[in-house]
Amino acid sequence: MKFSPRNQIAHGSAAVLQAQYSALRTQIPLMYALMAVNMLFLAAATYGEVPFAHSVGVPGVLCMLIGVRTAVWLFRRKRNPDPARIRRYLLGTVAASVLMSSAFGGWGYLLMSEAEPVRTTSIALYVFVGSISCCYCLHALPIAGWCVLLFGALPVTGRLVFSSDTYLTGIGLTFFVASGVILRSLAKSHAAFRETLHSRSEMGALIDALQSSQEHYRHSVELNPQIPWITDRTGAVIELSPRWTKLTGIKNEDALGWRWTAAVHPDDLPHVQEVWAAALLCADAGGYADVRYRLQLAGGDFRWFRARALPRLDADGEILSWYGNLEDIHDQVAAEQAVQASEERYRLASLATNDVIWDVSLRHDRIEWSGAAATVLGYPEALNGTSCKWWVERLHPEDRDRVLGQFENLDAPDLTQWTQEFRFLAGDSAYLHLVARGYVVRDAKGKPARLIGSLQDVTSQKRYEERLRQAAHYDALTNLPNRSLFSERLESALQEARLHGGQVQLIVLDVDRFKATNDTLGHDAGDALLCEIAARLLEAAPAHATVARLGGDEFAIICPAAQQTNLEVSAVQRLLAVVSEPMTFNGRQLDVSLSAGSATAFCEGQNPEELHKNADLALYAAKGEGSGQVCWFRPELKTAAERQTQMLYDAREALRDDRIVPFYQPKVCLRSGACLGFEALLRWHHNRGLRSPGAIGAALNDTDVSSKLTDRMIERVIADLLFWQDSGVDVGCIAINGAPGDFQRGDFADRILNRLAHAGLAPTLLELEVTESVFVGQLAETVSQTLATLSEAGVKIALDDFGTGYASLTHLKQFPVDTLKIDRSFISRLDARDREDAAIVSAVIHLAKDLGITTVAEGIETPFQAAHVARQGCDIAQGFLFGRPMAAAHVSDVVLNWSAPSVLSVIASGMHARGRDPILTRG
Repeated sequence: MKFSPRNQIAHGSAAVLQAQYSALRTQIPLMYALMAVNMLFLAAATYGEVPFAHSVGVPGVLCMLIGVRTAVWLFRRKRNPDPARIRRYLLGTVAASVLMSSAFGGWGYLLMSEAEPVRTTSIALYVFVGSISCCYCLHALPIAGWCVLLFGALPVTGRLVFSSDTYLTGIGLTFFVASGVILRSLAKSHAAFRETLHSRSEMGALIDALQSSQEHYRHSVELNPQIPWITDRTGAVIELSPRWTKLTGIKNEDALGWRWTAAVHPDDLPHVQEVWAAALLCADAGGYADVRYRLQLAGGDFRWFRARALPRLDADGEILSWYGNLEDIHDQVAAEQAVQASEERYRLASLATNDVIWDVSLRHDRIEWSGAAATVLGYPEALNGTSCKWWVERLHPEDRDRVLGQFENLDAPDLTQWTQEFRFLAGDSAYLHLVARGYVVRDAKGKPARLIGSLQDVTSQKRYEERLRQAAHYDALTNLPNRSLFSERLESALQEARLHGGQVQLIVLDVDRFKATNDTLGHDAGDALLCEIAARLLEAAPAHATVARLGGDEFAIICPAAQQTNLEVSAVQRLLAVVSEPMTFNGRQLDVSLSAGSATAFCEGQNPEELHKNADLALYAAKGEGSGQVCWFRPELKTAAERQTQMLYDAREALRDDRIVPFYQPKVCLRSGACLGFEALLRWHHNRGLRSPGAIGAALNDTDVSSKLTDRMIERVIADLLFWQDSGVDVGCIAINGAPGDFQRGDFADRILNRLAHAGLAPTLLELEVTESVFVGQLAETVSQTLATLSEAGVKIALDDFGTGYASLTHLKQFPVDTLKIDRSFISRLDARDREDAAIVSAVIHLAKDLGITTVAEGIETPFQAAHVARQGCDIAQGFLFGRPMAAAHVSDVVLNWSAPSVLSVIASGMHARGRDPILTRG
């Protein structure tokens, strides 16, 4: 162990530094007390034997210095400094130990020189024991203790060792040996101290890792679509995923052991038991279990599953437990069975020559059929031959003319092959899709005499192609046209409307609060809701309309009309009312609500893309008005969308070019007139001058951009605070605004506190203002954790624009709110006649008082307003009356030249008259 400040202070971890600091806050005052007592006794012992200045004056000065250092350390007990400041404190302690111990040792040396020789030993003992006592008091910082022992005891020890008296030399050498023992003890004590802290840190990390692993395992099990399970060495189940209960209806505790087999199909149970028995016998040889069987579901149906398990062995190869999972393979088994059946049919058809061979005699009006005519076509009587008329009568009416027209071309000399596809009425009255392939046989004159060929049944292929077409054009969940077919139908409807002078109306619909349904009730409930809405839309939509699902919870209705008419708002609202009737899922009632946006072709969109985009803009506007609303496209919606896009672009450009700056508006104490701090308001430089946040308002609703704007503001505010601090200007607490998007990632508190810690600024210098909107919605839990973390660190929390949002009064108890800011909309209407706003302001102030919360009145522009809120007991005011937002360069002058009496006199003037002229317009 090296006793150096570099090893004990500079390289110390935060935990070690904090522990050293906590210990020294108690040890150092005790050390100084012991030193003072020791000096008093030594002064008393030498009083009268040495000069008065040496026996009383020197210890008096030393006691004064000790008192000062003791007061400093007692004052530090109220502080909780950061690691950098602790390092400075510890270095200062080392320096003080050198100076104070040197003075104490030098005083002892002086006394030994002046006192009677008989006093030499006692003085040396006083000094050495005092140094040892002080040294032990500094075991948390051994380098300081070493300095105390070295500089305090060395002068007297050296005098003893180098004296001519053998007795005194022996005492000095004894002191020297004792010092070595003490130093070694300090080293071991400090090493043990650091090792204990390190062990605590490692244990905390292990506990955190274990908790994280347990949480990860729990979520993995709950979210796993398969069903994991664990058995003991005998194969009896001891742990089972919660999905087992949802699947089979059997509680997990009722399925433990071997009781899970109650859900196995009786026909499959013997095989399952056989596989398990074999696996248990050969597990030590690397065996495993893999078996497929049917399980009875909660609804009573059986479904195929596959169970696989591997054993966990100990070092001796003995089974400890089995780990496995249960996988739903019902669709796979069904597909395998279908393939097997298809293969069997194909085998049998091949044996029976599945293709129907036919021989058409064109001259005798006769057709001869192979044996497959009975099995494929379903006509056993055809085996004896039929007429051509018999065949023609069974052609599908829509295909008959086309097929017969092919026969008219048989006289063409170059026609040797004949191929056609048509539908044919089979013996079971169903139409088959057949492909006819024939070879034209000609006589000696080149005239067609016969057709020899085959008929191949392609009905299954046609059905498969139809299923593919269905899958490509229809939504698998709701069976409505999907986005691809919707685009085709919309394009077709617009072309038809152009040709015949008709009209097309496009309605885009979105399910309100659909994500909440999925999150709270599960995706099964969400799917059922979408299917029910699809069915209701099909039933309620106008005739000839196309109802499509565009994806997620978005639907669309294409309404073509023969004339220049379209659905009115009331008609769409009636349609939504029909669709929005509540529905029931698993015994629970689900509220159904849709918002809709509409656009009309040619007036509000010349092509499908433009029409769809404008309908979407109308839908966004409808959702902005609340649930269940209908909005028609208006040109200003497009203008607004373009303006929002421009705002986002401007915000990103301002961030990229570093044109975001804070402007500061003072906050005034209404009781003292003092400037308590400032609110940092966002401003950004534009080529047309300084702009307010309203010019990039859309960016404040974008999670990514708003977070970057807030981060940039925090960086600028911290830089300004450091400048003011270095300039010796106390600007008080600075408030910054937080947007809902700042809480999205969950690291907002870390982003603020890490920057403050890096800058060496106390969190108490910052106040975070949030609006009521962040308290509601899905981020409420994240917001609560973030605000709690900031509040515990010392950052004040202010609720901005109070009374204008949606938060309830319970949020004042749920969240750590220090300040309520009364919205300027209430303050601006304060006058003798407007009793409602005055009552609201008074109620908010008195509510905050009862809750112990500070109130701030925003938008104070007149002395009357300031006086009114002051009379009601409001704590702080902010507004143009006291100062406009100003650049950081002007803040120092405002703070240094602030006149509290002037502010109080203006407030007092508002008690008798109303003024409109701002008095302080700095910046």
